[in-house]
Amino acid sequence: MIHILYNPKSNCGKDFENVLNSVKDYYKNEEQNAVDITTVEDTKALFDTFDDSDDVVLVGGDGTLNVLCNNLRGYDIKNRLFLFKAGSGNDFLRDVELSLEGDDAKVVQINEYINNLPVVTVKGKEYLFVNNVGYGIDGKVCTAAEDERAKGKKEINYTTLAIKLLLTSYKSNGAKVTVDGVTKEFKKVWLAPVMNGLFYGGGMMPAPQQNRKGDSLSCCVIHSTNAIQTLIIFPSLFKGEHIKYKKKVEVMSGREIKVEFDAPQDVQIDGEIIRDVTEISAKKFADLKLRDAEV
Repeated sequence: MIHILYNPKSNCGKDFENVLNSVKDYYKNEEQNAVDITTVEDTKALFDTFDDSDDVVLVGGDGTLNVLCNNLRGYDIKNRLFLFKAGSGNDFLRDVELSLEGDDAKVVQINEYINNLPVVTVKGKEYLFVNNVGYGIDGKVCTAAEDERAKGKKEINYTTLAIKLLLTSYKSNGAKVTVDGVTKEFKKVWLAPVMNGLFYGGGMMPAPQQNRKGDSLSCCVIHSTNAIQTLIIFPSLFKGEHIKYKKKVEVMSGREIKVEFDAPQDVQIDGEIIRDVTEISAKKFADLKLRDAEV
């Protein structure tokens, strides 16, 4: 049996019926059970109904995977779990495909990749994250995109939104970044994402050496620039070449990373939004395996 768990809102719902049909066609020789995951109140109870020999296919993007992992925290997954590419960013699969020698696979088994998830604490609550925690203008961009979707807009260009915010309403702030107990202070910080994977934001590489299978996280800080200088640096993030701006960019790695802004910022966790946050604290757990973290 193939259990197809789908999120009809992935990729803003664009062309999703065709995506779902392509998944069903991919498994046309298997008995299928399709479930709208957004209607499931207890994900663990749903998985309890699956036979151990059943396969589970998640149809969605990074945000859908994030929600599934958080809903399954503390649960031992017995089934083979696959991800079918159907999001707007697909940064998780973009990263994983590198370990598959560049294969542009439609379906990838992901059990091993979600058995080493870090946890971030925001406003006193813990969240597992798959790719990254975006803090700074990237969080604000996701908030702006969410507001646009609420107005009914489906075609959203995140890069265009970022440029617009840089040139208009977004203001940089001071920040402190503490990595494994060592604190550095920065002025005029525009970006300070904490990375578990290599990619975010549709292909940006803020920490080019980050390895999701490793035992550390990375934080990239773009600081001490004005809006125009930040715009000059911004395109190089997609190739990881921004690190050449050594006076304006710093990448730090460690098992525990805390970022504190001196004014509230919006945060995105794999695309999921939390507004008006003053600090985040992330930890890498090499043996977390979706179980409850000891904090």
